[in-house]
Amino acid sequence: PITTHSAVAAPYAHCTAPLRRLVDRYVSEICLAATVGEPVPEWVSAALDALPARMAEGSRRAGTVERECLDIVEAALLKDRVGEVFDGCVVEVEERRPAVGTVQLESPAIIGRIENTDGERLPLGERIRVRLTQSDPGSAKVRFEPVRSP
Repeated sequence: PITTHSAVAAPYAHCTAPLRRLVDRYVSEICLAATVGEPVPEWVSAALDALPARMAEGSRRAGTVERECLDIVEAALLKDRVGEVFDGCVVEVEERRPAVGTVQLESPAIIGRIENTDGERLPLGERIRVRLTQSDPGSAKVRFEPVRSP
């Protein structure tokens, strides 16, 4: 196996920053122990069985925070544009409620919830004109409705 990094010209082990992913905290300890020829610390070994569930929970929480941050930025970007009409594409339609789904605007690059208030099915995959009906960065995501053809 390769044990030398060409740029470092020395034995080398790598894992990502422990601040980014919980699992890397444990990987770092395993690498450190292996490097000095010592056994893996007991607290690391004891945690390994539970680690996959903790990693999944951490990823779920990180994803939630990331989505909520994006929602706030999108709402702030559009806060003064409620009532404006945009071009977009219906990228998702709820199976149980086909009048509700997700629209991706062409410009600005924003994804938001869309609801056809008359109950008519949204046209999945089609380009449509949508009106921004809600954009409140402090409490809600952006919301759209289809623009009816005259």
